[in-house]
Amino acid sequence: MSLPRPRTPQQALRLAAAVVTVVLLVLLGTVGASDRARPAYDSYVALGDSYTAAPFVPLTDVASGCYRSSNNYPRLLAAALHVDELDDRSCSGAQTQDLPKSQRTSSGATVPPQFAALTEATDLVTVGIGANNYGLYARLATACRRSTQICALHNQRDHLNWIVDQLRPALSSTLEQVKTLAPNARVLLVGYPRLLPPRGTCARLPRMRSEDRATFRAINLRLHVEMRAAAADAGVEFVDFYAASYRHHVCSQDPWIQGRIGSSRVGAALHPLAAGQSALARQIEQTLRSDPPAAAGR
Repeated sequence: MSLPRPRTPQQALRLAAAVVTVVLLVLLGTVGASDRARPAYDSYVALGDSYTAAPFVPLTDVASGCYRSSNNYPRLLAAALHVDELDDRSCSGAQTQDLPKSQRTSSGATVPPQFAALTEATDLVTVGIGANNYGLYARLATACRRSTQICALHNQRDHLNWIVDQLRPALSSTLEQVKTLAPNARVLLVGYPRLLPPRGTCARLPRMRSEDRATFRAINLRLHVEMRAAAADAGVEFVDFYAASYRHHVCSQDPWIQGRIGSSRVGAALHPLAAGQSALARQIEQTLRSDPPAAAGR
């Protein structure tokens, strides 16, 4: 259908104004509909270990040895989503078994169960846990960065793989408990980043032989695979930070992980840096801007 041709300048102006008004109304209606369609969250609980707490990025809350950062991804995500209430229970050293019970931290203090924050009012939960089970991270990273000798991870590969074998059922059970305690929440399991480069080494890494670095990479990848599988088992969403961090390993020009020497102003050794926390917050925010898949519905 064509519009009538204006016969006078005044008619032309009125017609142009009408067209502009219609366009603006359509655009405003579209923006409003888009905003209404975006999921909104009022009560967010963050559960996890030091890769969620992000010690020294920068540190503002020792939290009885939990070392939570004011710039960790839960804080950044809550700000981006304008969440009314954030309860960040992440704590350095936490294992899956610590979530339902009190945890004893490295400072010797005891902190309440992270699960205590979950209620029927909770509508968003992120979970970043698993690498500390059976001392896996301590064997891979902590012991290696402290060692003055070659860190012979390859010699421990059978035991390291055994530890990872236990992760999927433990994590699946943990996620099921989260869903029970927070039945109205959207639940996301947040994966760990890639730590080592695909090949080679650098001065920021602990001293390892090529076979030890290969073992580290293999365990890092297996951790990612088992976490993805656990999320699928429990019917929750998985945030694949391993893939996102491919070009941001410890040896990269733009690392998201601190090297073997930590800094109280930048980040703990072999732990998250501010750039990585910002990137992870954006990744989770992008995920949350759309409705969850049917298999992982709220």
